[in-house]
Amino acid sequence: MVKHKNMTGRRFLRRGILMAAVCLSLTACGGSREKYELRETAIQQMENGDYAAAIETFGQALEKSDGFVGEFELDVLKYRAEAEYESGDYKAAARTYDVLSQVDGEKPEYLERLGCMYALSGQIDEAVTQYEKLAETAPDSPAVSNVLLMTGRKLTEAGRADEAVALFRDAVNAGRESGAIYNQLALSEIEAGEYDQALEYIQRGLLKQDGARKELLYNQAVAYEKRLDFAGALQVLTAYMQEFGSTPEVEKEIAFLQTRTD
Repeated sequence: MVKHKNMTGRRFLRRGILMAAVCLSLTACGGSREKYELRETAIQQMENGDYAAAIETFGQALEKSDGFVGEFELDVLKYRAEAEYESGDYKAAARTYDVLSQVDGEKPEYLERLGCMYALSGQIDEAVTQYEKLAETAPDSPAVSNVLLMTGRKLTEAGRADEAVALFRDAVNAGRESGAIYNQLALSEIEAGEYDQALEYIQRGLLKQDGARKELLYNQAVAYEKRLDFAGALQVLTAYMQEFGSTPEVEKEIAFLQTRTD
């Protein structure tokens, strides 16, 4: 876990309620040795995969901090957020990252993780808001694309493909281009039934040559098949298999396409 500087100007009450002042050093906080021991115990619980126990123990460590937030407390909050994420409790992780962004400033790392947690927990509108805030405050941060991809994917999965398309198009128009973004844009267009448009975006993504080629090629085959161009789908999927190797899923799909082109 990366250490961060102490924050100033705010305090943190138990259960995520904010107070008004912050200790400037660990000794000023007057925390007992027990809280450090609790943190180490919780870290060990995380390493053992017992995230529920770790979350509880991190909470106990925070209760020993007398309501103040310093370097120790920030560190514990970050660990707890990670444990909540690993446990699958994305709403709890979102609440913790929200607290971190309030007591330690709206840093890109907090806004990124908060946006992703919102998306994963189904709070999609909140995820969109976080993406927009991050794009405005840290436009050059890689975190912007990470939140965009997660949010757009969850919009599509929620049956809101048109909104995902609009979000991705705005990002592309703003100069935020990558193979991964074009791939997600293509998936949203496929979901919306716009197969020709999806193929156009896939072609743009393939030109980026930035690590998304495998996903782009596979989805290119999907788009061809969706528009009933079975020969085109078979050609792309055969090339995909030659480049990336075979899997039972790919072999099954190729066999199906062959029945449609014989």
